[in-house]
Amino acid sequence: MLGGTFDPIHRGHLAIAEQVRVELDAAEVWLVPTGQPPHRGPASASTEDRLDMCRAAAAEHPGMRVLDLEARRAGPSYTADTLAELEAGRPDAEIWLLLGADAAREFPAWHRREALERQARFVLVNRTGADGLDAGEAAGLGFDPTRTRIVEVVSPQISATEVRRRVQLGDGLEELVPPAVAAIILERGLYRDEVG
Repeated sequence: MLGGTFDPIHRGHLAIAEQVRVELDAAEVWLVPTGQPPHRGPASASTEDRLDMCRAAAAEHPGMRVLDLEARRAGPSYTADTLAELEAGRPDAEIWLLLGADAAREFPAWHRREALERQARFVLVNRTGADGLDAGEAAGLGFDPTRTRIVEVVSPQISATEVRRRVQLGDGLEELVPPAVAAIILERGLYRDEVG
């Protein structure tokens, strides 16, 4: 499970998801766009637009699926609630939470972190060009070594902020997002009026 604001989803997200799916020999990667992010301001694009962009991106990747459970839930989107809902609906599935190193470093402040420490399985991702973490740092952050894997991935150095900035400048998005995502951004006029 890869959660995030996905505002918008981009080729970096997709590279990470696909490489981790292969590394873990997972049947699927679930993209879970947040409804209301708990640790940041509201997303620039609507929840429905972000879901549609994720669905368009996932359609190009066999083994990738978009789940809308956080988008349907009222209030802040907490990983502990999402994992509990997924496990209740799929009791036979072995669910791994995929986190980038930056998100992993925020783990000590997470809502209901203790419950996640006891039961969740984590894949911590060190990606190209980012400050990665090792097993010692992961353990110090609260990740149980018996239920945590650290995976190195090669991903383009793209941020959603960069995508939004390029839209404002009227620059092309081809190397940043899949064509179907670019089409949604342009057709719906997303991010054009964003300030900052």
